[in-house]
Amino acid sequence: MSHNSNSLQIGLLPIETIRFCMRCGHSLELRQESERLRPVCPRCGWVYYFAPQVAAAAILTRGEDEKILLVQRGEDPGRGLWGLPGGFVELGETVPDALVREILEETGYEIQLGALLDVWSFFNDVKKLAGVALIYETRVMGGTLQIASDSIAAEWVSVERALQFPLAFETHREALMRWKNQWSKK
Repeated sequence: MSHNSNSLQIGLLPIETIRFCMRCGHSLELRQESERLRPVCPRCGWVYYFAPQVAAAAILTRGEDEKILLVQRGEDPGRGLWGLPGGFVELGETVPDALVREILEETGYEIQLGALLDVWSFFNDVKKLAGVALIYETRVMGGTLQIASDSIAAEWVSVERALQFPLAFETHREALMRWKNQWSKK
């Protein structure tokens, strides 16, 4: 597979950088497969499918008020911008388990998982990856706020104030607006 400046990008790398079969180790070829150009193994027939990442995020509230927690990102994409706490689902995890783990890692809080607010598709132009974000309502059940390495600050704010913050992801803004509209009807 040759590399050129007009190469197709999938994920962080040009498609041509996927060079060897994960099943048998043979060199891959780019072929039309299922109506898309994909790396395919001519020896064993294995096809490299580029699957979207799955992320989970939380509209995290606490018992004494209806403020929500925003975290300021310490890493790209969106370094210095704000967002809902959460992260990517790891292999072998369920989405709820991943969210519980991510919230504990990022904030130090143990949470009670509430309702699934909605599911959003996203494309991250900086990292060149596509994904699906599931955003849940959650509530703090224990722990103390501890900022993790991938965040540089956290702040409890009203949803109205959160919508004024420079948010890293449009999906988080949409989720906050949807949650605000649903919460105001309760």
